[in-house]
This record gives sequence, C-alpha cells and structure tokens, in this order.
Amino acid sequence: MSVHLRIVRKPRPAPRPADAPRPADAHPASLDFLCGLHARNPAAERRLVDAYAGLVERMLFRILGDVRSLEDLVQDVFARVFSRIDDVREPEALKPFLMSVTVFVAREAIRKRRRHRWLAFFASDELPEISASVDPEARQGVRAFYRALETLDPDERLAFTLRFVEGQELADVAAACDVSLATVKRRLHRAELAFVERCKKDDVLATWLAEGDRWT
Repeated sequence: MSVHLRIVRKPRPAPRPADAPRPADAHPASLDFLCGLHARNPAAERRLVDAYAGLVERMLFRILGDVRSLEDLVQDVFARVFSRIDDVREPEALKPFLMSVTVFVAREAIRKRRRHRWLAFFASDELPEISASVDPEARQGVRAFYRALETLDPDERLAFTLRFVEGQELADVAAACDVSLATVKRRLHRAELAFVERCKKDDVLATWLAEGDRWT
C-alpha cells in the first residue's frame, strides 16, 4: 500500500464583501494602532498578538515540523517584534515585518537543531496543512518529508517551505526572507533539486514523488 502525502495549497479566497469582517491575520493596521505600538501601549500589543498569533504559529508549524517548542518560539517572535517596533514606520509594513521576524526565529531554531544534531517528528494529525491518512505508513511518510527538509540548507529550507508548504507568492517569500526576488528564486531552485534527490533515496518519498505531478 502506497502512502499518499501531498503538499496542500489553500484555494484562493473569494473576494471579501466590503462590509464583511476581516480575518484575524488580515489585521486592519492603522497609523493610530502603529503609534500605540510605538508608545508600548499594552492594549495595542495585546491587539497585535490576538491578530497575528495564528499566522506566526502556522508559519512555524510548517517550517519546523515540530510542536514542542512552538509556544516559546511564538513568544520569541513577538518579543523581537516589540523590541524593534520602532523600525516599522508605515502601517502596511507591519505584517511583512512580523513575517520576516518569524522567518528569522525559525532560521535560528533550524541552526540550533543542526548544532545539536537533534530531530523531532510528530503525528500527521498535528500538521493540518500536510495531508496524510492516519495509518502508520502515512505517518512514516510525514516523518520522511521532514527528514528530507532537515537536509536542506537553512535558508533554502525556509524559502522552500514558505513557497511550497505555506503557499506564499514569490514576492512574499522574498520579503519574508529579506532577500531579492532573484535570490529567492535561486534558493528555491537549489532547494528543489536537493529535495528531489533526497526523496529518490527514500522508499516512502520516492513513491510519493512518482505519484505527484510536480517533481516527476
């Protein structure tokens, strides 16, 4: 029995009516709100966390493939955001800034793991955007997927995950990684080549690769 492991891309949302409420991670940043953050206003800081904690958690989930340190990493992200909030001068720059800090924290976590030669994997039902059946063979596939990611260069892994797991546009990936579009394209190209070669050496992932239509 083969394992069906696929990277899930979220469908594009339908246009939002003008009077419809905004989702939490589409926080309507305003100049007054940003000024409140600059003033270290506790209510504004709580509002930021409420608006963007889900986005930060999701990005860390998909990049790292581990949940045990998630709470600490999320706190680290917001602590860094608050300490550097004065760098954000325009309301529309707030979300990209927060995403770039999340990527920075994730990169540090990846490098720390490498230094300690530590890998952690978890059941597929804890990875909502990596779809797999609940049988043991499928769980093995999810673990194999993250083992393959662990072999990538940290910067290339970040670009790969944001693009193909998180489903971000190329320009957003480049902004989150704080590099040019050309650089992120080069990283993605190298990451895809390395990822495919790693998959070919794994029985589970080789089957998944053959059943797909992207990396055949």
